[in-house]
Amino acid sequence: MSGFAAYRGRLVAVWLQRDYRWFWIGSSLQGLGQGTQFMVIGWLVLLVTDSSAQLGLVILLYGAPNVALLLVAGVLADGIDRRYILMATQAIVGGVIAALAFLTIADLVAIWHVYAAAFFMGVVQSLSMPARMTMIGDLVEERSVLDAVAMQSMGVHAGRMVGPPVAGAIIEVWSVGASLAAIAGCYLVSMACIAKVGPLPRWSKPAGQSVFKNFADGLVYIKRSPMVLTVIIITCAFGGFGMSHMQVVPAMAKDVLGTGAGGIGLLFLGSGLGSLAGSLLLPAISRVHVYRALLLSLLVFTVMLTLFAWSNWFWATFLFFTLVGVTGVGMVWPLATTMIQTETSAEVRGRVMGMLQFTPGFHFLGAFPLALAAGQLGWEVAITGAAGLSLATTVWFTLVRRGKPKFSRQEAAVTQT
Repeated sequence: MSGFAAYRGRLVAVWLQRDYRWFWIGSSLQGLGQGTQFMVIGWLVLLVTDSSAQLGLVILLYGAPNVALLLVAGVLADGIDRRYILMATQAIVGGVIAALAFLTIADLVAIWHVYAAAFFMGVVQSLSMPARMTMIGDLVEERSVLDAVAMQSMGVHAGRMVGPPVAGAIIEVWSVGASLAAIAGCYLVSMACIAKVGPLPRWSKPAGQSVFKNFADGLVYIKRSPMVLTVIIITCAFGGFGMSHMQVVPAMAKDVLGTGAGGIGLLFLGSGLGSLAGSLLLPAISRVHVYRALLLSLLVFTVMLTLFAWSNWFWATFLFFTLVGVTGVGMVWPLATTMIQTETSAEVRGRVMGMLQFTPGFHFLGAFPLALAAGQLGWEVAITGAAGLSLATTVWFTLVRRGKPKFSRQEAAVTQT
């Protein structure tokens, strides 16, 4: 079988599974909403306050509960039907954004409304992330996990590609409130799609164990697995440092490029295109080489992000932001997710995935100090410094420290399966 035919066959085999199709559609709509929400909310904050620091604070208010509750979310993902977790969180977030849309359209919105909405969404969306990613392993066989993760990433990135420029156009033609209303609709339709997924296998927590004991069991498992520990650390550093720019791009584009909502939407289109392209490359990667591909993607990502930071011409910035999308969200995140799915036993997978989900949480937390540093040093220096910290963490944990995993570790695991 030719390379392309094999590639297509792997994806078709996943797509033919009915429950996975409904999950994919719901996940893609959720990705469209979540990938667009802070571009629109960010523009709303800039209209209300004209302050990059205020935008960073809004992102911090989202990120703090997003990170604080992830371990609880991991335990929930191991003990409660993941479909119900996703349906409830989608409905609540859709309702919050709809309320913010109403206040904006009625010209009643104040910055404290945005603070409250961001904090509440951070609480709710933190509970959905481990369940969403762990659910992939429930729907497909282990040999298809990378393909399923790749397809899920393609759908999410297609949403990220389409959503921001459409949202920017809606803002330019109608209003920020109309754009928020469209995002709320995406969440509510996503909830309906998840409701179509059939019953899942459940890995219940051991009888009589408390939430804290389940925390501890997950942490001990991670500590005893050098590969899992390393993947979580370097991916979280990637999120906290390397990806901290994502939510403050509206402020950077306004300050450095002098562009409006339409131009910002176009930049996010480039990021979405790049992320989709990166996801399309994933099924071509052998299971044996996932770890190596993860490390190479982190290196190239650092270079592209640095070039992006120092560009002040819109189309060069667009190109570099697209390449950041290819290597960052398009490859690093799904490769790390695949590693955790395949290296972790099913009984603790939700808790371990909860730890990995600190990655997107950290990039929300990192946005506020990045915005403050940019105010003092400029966006170029601030983003370059963040990229350097991400790379330094990767080098230390994978090449320098004692107890680092061997490159042959994954090859041996694949051979035994």
